Amino acid sequence: MFTANRQRRARVLLIAGGIGITPLRALIEELRVKRDSLALIYRARSWEDLVFKEELEKLIRDRRGTIHYIVGQRGTADLPVDPLSAQTIRRLVPDVESRDVFICGPASMMERLDGILRSIGVPPEQIHFERFALI
Repeated sequence: MFTANRQRRARVLLIAGGIGITPLRALIEELRVKRDSLALIYRARSWEDLVFKEELEKLIRDRRGTIHYIVGQRGTADLPVDPLSAQTIRRLVPDVESRDVFICGPASMMERLDGILRSIGVPPEQIHFERFALI
């Protein structure tokens, strides 16, 4: 289980897949972040699958952070390639390697992101996983 006590960097990236947003939503309130130092990437298959959307937008706005929604089914015209590729993460959060990264979602997504984040220079000690979505 992750808590804000695992935060080592001033800047933070949260990555949620589906219902994996639940523990990240709670974590947002705990994190010690300054303005413009919090980013959230929220991946879902459809807009209807997004939970806490209005609440998240307020929490992130109050912290002057950024939310990136990646919505759609992989392999469709809208998302023909991996929606959480190294290129996408780097484009959305150019300074990702200088951040703590907290991830929660399906096991396959978290495993893939671990490799992707390491490949773009995020040290393993800055990558934190929550296994909430596996229950």
